[in-house]
Amino acid sequence: MELVVAVGGDGTVGEVVDGYLSVPEQARHNTVLATFPAGSGCDFANHMGVPREPEAWAKCFAAGKRRRIDAGRATFRGPGGEPRSRHFLNVAAVGLPGDVALAVAKRGKLLGGTLTYLVEGALAVMTAKARRMRLTIDGVSEPAASYHLVAVANTSTFGGGMTLAPGADAEDGLLELITIEDMPRTRLMALLPRAYSGGHVGRGGVVLRRARRVEIHSDEVLPLNIDGDADGTAPVVFEVLPKAIAFRI
Repeated sequence: MELVVAVGGDGTVGEVVDGYLSVPEQARHNTVLATFPAGSGCDFANHMGVPREPEAWAKCFAAGKRRRIDAGRATFRGPGGEPRSRHFLNVAAVGLPGDVALAVAKRGKLLGGTLTYLVEGALAVMTAKARRMRLTIDGVSEPAASYHLVAVANTSTFGGGMTLAPGADAEDGLLELITIEDMPRTRLMALLPRAYSGGHVGRGGVVLRRARRVEIHSDEVLPLNIDGDADGTAPVVFEVLPKAIAFRI
């Protein structure tokens, strides 16, 4: 067995996973992934219960077993309009998260992971404008509608601790689909702090479903947020890859 340990935050883990899943399955069938959380944002590690303290991590790793976990794949339009694909472990989204990812890429994480995303999220909400999108969910097309956010989640949190999908399970073969419809900015701002505890669930205009494949089309430019990174634009297809990763902890 070969072991690859990603030391860093969600960006580092995402890059390792993308490389891992980009090679033929036969070439990686005996390779196991693990992570030691050491970045500004470690949402995946937190979701999986991976400790940050080295001694605790070593004990947990020694006692751990191989688990098969799901991953997501996004197929979208690159900066030059070319088709691209990328894998993700946590959350991929359009709308407000795409705006926040662009802002973080431009200004950096001067306040650390959690506080930076909170501040940039608040700034984005203050000028938020819902985008018109057409969704196709597991092959069923829905009428076009205006959304502030459309996201698919493999794990429960992103953005340094925002609990976007409290019920997400990285081992169930499904993605959580979260949509936030058009609403006044005052209501949208009220949702932001609640999202850190999952308290946005059940509020008016917030819908959670489960899906294996989600297609998003729009006549507007929709930047993507993929595991916290700004990368490309819609049209985009998000799909789950069940049990794609051998993970140890």
